[in-house]
Amino acid sequence: MKYLMTVMGAAVAMAAAGADKLPEWQDKDAFRAGQLDPHALVVPYANGASEKTIADQRFEQSPYYMSLNGEWDFKYTRNPANRPTEFTNPGFDTSGWDKINVPGNWERQGYGTPIYVNERYEWADKYYGYPKNPPIVPEKENEVGSYRRTFTVPADWDGRRVVLCFEGVTSFYYVWLNGNLLGYNAGSKTAAEWDITADLVPGENTVALEVYRWSAGAYLESQDMWRISGIERDVYLYSTPQTFVSDYRVESPLDKEAYRDGLFGLQLAIGGKTAGTVVDYTLYDAAGNVTAAGTEPAATFVDVAQTLVGVKPWTAETPNLYTLVINLRDDKGTVFETLGCNVGFRTVEIKDRQLTLNGRPILIKGVNRHSHSQLGRTVSEDLMLKDIELMKLNNINTVRNSHYPQDRRWYHLCDVNGLMVIDEANIESHGMGYGAESLAKDISWLPAHMDRTKRMYAKSKNHPSVISMSLGNESGNGVNFEETYKWLKGVETNRPIQYERAEKAYNTDIYTRMYRSIDEIKAYVNDPKTYRPFILCEYAHAMGNSVGGLQDYMEVFETEPLAQGGCIWDWVDQSFIETDDNGRRWYAYGGDFGPRNIPSDNSFCCNGLITSDRKAHPHLAEVKAAYRNIKSKLAGNDNTVTVDVRNWYDFTNLNNYTLDWQIVDADGHVYAQGTKTVDCAPGQTVAVTFDKPKDLPATGDVYLNLDWKTKAAHGFVPKDYAVAQEQFVLRNGDYAQHGKALKLKNKKGVYTAGDVTFAVNDKTGALDRLTVGGKEVIASPVTLSLWRPLTENDAHRKGQGRTWMAQGLDSISQTVTATKKSKDALTLDTRVTGKAGQELGTARVTYRVLDGGVLAVSYSYSPDTATVKTLPRVGLTFDIPAAGADEYSYLGRSGETYVDRNTSGRIGWHTTSANADSHDYVKPQAMGNHTDVRMVRLPGLTASADAPFQMSALPYTDAALQAAQHINELDPSGVVTVHLDAAQTGVGTATCGPDILPKYAIALDRPTQFTFYLH
Repeated sequence: MKYLMTVMGAAVAMAAAGADKLPEWQDKDAFRAGQLDPHALVVPYANGASEKTIADQRFEQSPYYMSLNGEWDFKYTRNPANRPTEFTNPGFDTSGWDKINVPGNWERQGYGTPIYVNERYEWADKYYGYPKNPPIVPEKENEVGSYRRTFTVPADWDGRRVVLCFEGVTSFYYVWLNGNLLGYNAGSKTAAEWDITADLVPGENTVALEVYRWSAGAYLESQDMWRISGIERDVYLYSTPQTFVSDYRVESPLDKEAYRDGLFGLQLAIGGKTAGTVVDYTLYDAAGNVTAAGTEPAATFVDVAQTLVGVKPWTAETPNLYTLVINLRDDKGTVFETLGCNVGFRTVEIKDRQLTLNGRPILIKGVNRHSHSQLGRTVSEDLMLKDIELMKLNNINTVRNSHYPQDRRWYHLCDVNGLMVIDEANIESHGMGYGAESLAKDISWLPAHMDRTKRMYAKSKNHPSVISMSLGNESGNGVNFEETYKWLKGVETNRPIQYERAEKAYNTDIYTRMYRSIDEIKAYVNDPKTYRPFILCEYAHAMGNSVGGLQDYMEVFETEPLAQGGCIWDWVDQSFIETDDNGRRWYAYGGDFGPRNIPSDNSFCCNGLITSDRKAHPHLAEVKAAYRNIKSKLAGNDNTVTVDVRNWYDFTNLNNYTLDWQIVDADGHVYAQGTKTVDCAPGQTVAVTFDKPKDLPATGDVYLNLDWKTKAAHGFVPKDYAVAQEQFVLRNGDYAQHGKALKLKNKKGVYTAGDVTFAVNDKTGALDRLTVGGKEVIASPVTLSLWRPLTENDAHRKGQGRTWMAQGLDSISQTVTATKKSKDALTLDTRVTGKAGQELGTARVTYRVLDGGVLAVSYSYSPDTATVKTLPRVGLTFDIPAAGADEYSYLGRSGETYVDRNTSGRIGWHTTSANADSHDYVKPQAMGNHTDVRMVRLPGLTASADAPFQMSALPYTDAALQAAQHINELDPSGVVTVHLDAAQTGVGTATCGPDILPKYAIALDRPTQFTFYLH
């Protein structure tokens, strides 16, 4: 049994000789002083507490825990020179100070300015005029927050040891108790603790903090996040007896042959005098039965090991947990300390070049998650639970803690609810780049790198949900990460270690690149030299209207054994909800606070699958569909229908789900339906057959709809919840209009045939008026459209938005060059130009009236490829009156879908509205699109086509969506803007990563031809 690797490393001295000594907050080696060594969570429970109490990890209810959260006295100063210096003295009068809530970043409570930048150091900007000069940060502009409060230790703690814990403070702070300097700390995302027993006084005690916004440690905290300051996690006291558990480690792998037996190991470090002390340990299963137990004489170090036959393993699908209770007692049997944790038996290893859990290769269906709330980086347990609920409901099985260890409660909740976790050290020096200046290559920074790595390990080592540990993020590679890798490999035998910037170097067990293309993934996994799995630590950048092409990645993950998935960037928008002077809510992002020229990377902090107030973006539905664990292929469609069903669960048989199936037509009429239970082991495929009814209609679409539903509730996933939904088109209907073309009557440019009257602009070729049955059905001309309001992917450097704008696609003109009139058709040839006269091609438009009151509008658009390299869309646009347009219906895919993001949409008739189709993207942009549309019924107007098309109807004009920077800048235009598109390019993820696949772009090597039927 491996001995307990207690995380050691003496505290750095608080001062050093030398006349030019910089303050500690400017010293890279002054990252902690006076603290306890990092360790596992050791807050005691009530003596003899039950396993049920410990299983829930509610140590806040312990009589030996005291929260210091709440209101603190607070003084904000803009630089160290103006900070108060005597406030650490208990007699100092703080009655004139402000109050601040702890935890919570001070910038979210009215002090200073929140700054958002991605990779650079915010102070290394022309606004501050300060260079990158590690470890030195600006002094004149370095804000300081001085905190103070008092507390009284419970009387029954008398004679016991007392520890003061700060779970997270950004970026550097000194701490005093009763005027005595305890020490300082620079790592902002792991706990710092001080034994304050000797510094306590009877009655009221005074704790004081001096917090610096920037410090030498900030050079290692250049993550893609808001740069904000202060006490952002819990502050508390806990009390132990004089003999206590100072650290412990649980090892709980399964045997590596049958993966049935648990190899239980427990190593404890005991502080204080151990003579006459006994350690009792008991492991309980979920039913409260004793699975393992033992008694050991206490010593400075205790090491026990047992083999447990036939344990229930922990997986994300089956998060089986046992509860470990550790008691210290005297030789007379009196228990004087109780603590413990949940234990999950699982083996994580690289086996046969694949990442495996309990001997089975797994597929990472993950997301990245920053800590974010309206308080800053303070996240309540309720929000954590909401995050986990949404993840579980949308088939997400893994979370990468980007880019630092998370709040202690997060790990427990992931253990209990079944989320695999990639933990990550709080190291990112992205602002220094990856070259010669990289701090990864400067060995003088090794102690700081190592300290942060050890603190991460100490925090999460006992959590079964943590399946991998990351050395950090985007800091280049070099000796410092080689050494931290060696250290972690020396203490951690049950998890792989990963680091993205190691690329193919030895110091990563997983090839874990970010934003690689499908071609790059295939090239790696098919290289015969490859010996590690490829798992994308970041991909599918979810910024704005995004996540196009996710299904294409999944197809690679599901067909290439060494491509084992990845984590979408990212989970939640880092926006702040504000209210304008008119009471309208809006989402604030970088640059929305402070002066205009403050450092900012704009809305790049908003790339979540959900909003900052935990509402789903439309692309979350696509994640659920692409990540689903049950996938079928149509294998036969004759007298019977057969689908081949693949079980992509790693540990769950499909007989845990009910398959509800229907054969329906486009109008939703059910011709056959039923319920099946399908027996299919994990990773296997079975054929499932359905009888095709004989009374199907002769025309129109026919679909097979499959809904896989839970038989029982599983945590946040309720009973009868559809974990996977699929649809197969058994027959495509013909929705084109085939009536006879009627003779056109022309009276001064107004054409009439049957119930249809229309007028065409003889200069532009646009449809200026359309009356059907005596009612005007359009509120603006029907024109050719080649433009969509730019999504953020479009606008990005790898998107095409700048090109589209330069071509003037946002305001095209058509000029009629020839007109041909026949008895039943009006045809106009037009020249298409951009708003500055750029040649964009030619378009021929033909108008015909068919019997039944139908106007057929046919276009053939030929782009000028000397100018046009890509196009956002080709189709028609027009307005309809907003009055009475609060509802419309269409036959097409449900929800907001695009050609590269429509796996989640189910074809059928759907009723919606322009307002319902409007989504509050942080930055207004193109939205509300529907794909595979056969027909749309707008108020007073129905449209169909000679092939499935795309459409949208929104209460805002394209120009308004393009101009607005925030949602509160949008006002309904008074009409509904309709787009009927023959083609529209995909949305992709190009804000970070490859552009859309060629198959999702509009072909330019041939004319785009289409006919829309308006009636």
